[in-house]
Order: sequence, then structure tokens, then C-alpha cells
Amino acid sequence: MHQLTGTIVFALALLFLNVTNGLRYAVDSSALVSVDIYRKAKGQGFKKAIIRGYQEACSKGGQVDPMFVKSYSNARAAGYTDIDMYWFPCSGANNNCKSFDTQLSEIASVFQANSMEIGRIWVDIEWDTRYCNNWNYGAANNLVVARELIKAIQVSGFKYGIYSSPGEWANIFGSRGVVLDNTAPLWFATFNNVETLTLTTPFGGWTSAIGHQYIDKSASGLFDLNVFED
Repeated sequence: MHQLTGTIVFALALLFLNVTNGLRYAVDSSALVSVDIYRKAKGQGFKKAIIRGYQEACSKGGQVDPMFVKSYSNARAAGYTDIDMYWFPCSGANNNCKSFDTQLSEIASVFQANSMEIGRIWVDIEWDTRYCNNWNYGAANNLVVARELIKAIQVSGFKYGIYSSPGEWANIFGSRGVVLDNTAPLWFATFNNVETLTLTTPFGGWTSAIGHQYIDKSASGLFDLNVFED
């Protein structure tokens, strides 16, 4: 998941936030974000925050993001009450990944230890060919492993959804038409600067979505910008 957005994007966003249009604006981040930056984002109309809570960290088999607890605390201090997290699971044939059950157990432990109130866990399904070379089992086996992942989060009892994009889906599973779990809510990425939930390119069996990551551009490198159902 890309790590962008700052003053330039905030300024652009102000042009659009004058019209409420029934959507909830959200920021997401994989970096440490200060109270002041969160407060500024909230003041400019971004009412939802999504924080990377777990990173693939393939050399360690996956780990809770070291910045997660602090970023969460900062978001709460800035007045955010609608907070989700995303899970970038460790996967890959050449990586000694912890089981999905273990990765989720680590997430549950950090929630409990820090009394965190998280609305939904977003399962981040994207291909990382630069660092960890995840999802490299081949298209058919990628689907087998992804089904194991979905089963694990279903058993965990967490409220979840899936984050991906049409291109990532086709790269991982061999076709946009492959269905993994289209009963789960979808948050999709299409960087078109269009603040709607319209899924122009359906994939994974979804024909609609509840979230859209629409901007991946900034000066600070702290946020992406999104719209969600309100």
C-alpha cells in the first residue's frame, strides 16, 4: 500500500470537501503520524483513519508494525473515533512466514494490551516484488493460500474486509475474474482522483465497493486519500 499525502494533497482535497455527497473521507498511512498532522487532517474533513497494523516483514515472518500503537494513540488524541487497521500479511514460498493464525494472534494481542478500538481489519492483498516477493506460489496456489488466509480471519472473529486493485488481483491470481471472498466488503485502489465508490473495473466477483483509495500523491509521504460509505 502506497504511503503518500501531505500539504499539497490536503490543499487539493479542500477543493472537493466543500460538498459532502454522502461519503466519509479517510486517510490511511503506513508511517508514524503525529497528533498535529492527524488533527489537521480531521479539521479538513477526513473523519476516518486507517493505520497499517501488521507488516509482512518477511525476514521476521511478519510482525506488528512498530509504529502502529503510537500512530493509533496519536489519531485518538487528535479526536478520531472511526479507526480501522490494515494487515499486510507475510506470504511467499521463500519466506519463513508465521502462520496466518499466528499473525492474527499477534494482532489480537496488541489490541488487547493497548485497549484498542478498531472497527475493521482490512486484508491487504497486493504483490510486493521489490522486497519480499510475496504471493509467488503461482496463480492457482496463490488462490489456495489466500483462501487459507480468509479462513483464518473468519475463524478469528474479527470484522474484516479486503483491500486490493484490479491490477494487483490479476497479477496475483492470474485473472481479474477469480473470486476469493466477494461477500467481504471491498476497499479498492484506483488512483484517478475521482471521489466516488464507482468500481469502474470490477474484479474478484465484486461489482460494488464501500471504499475507494483515489489519490496516491503527496509532499509528506504520510497519507493516501480515500472515500468510504458514510
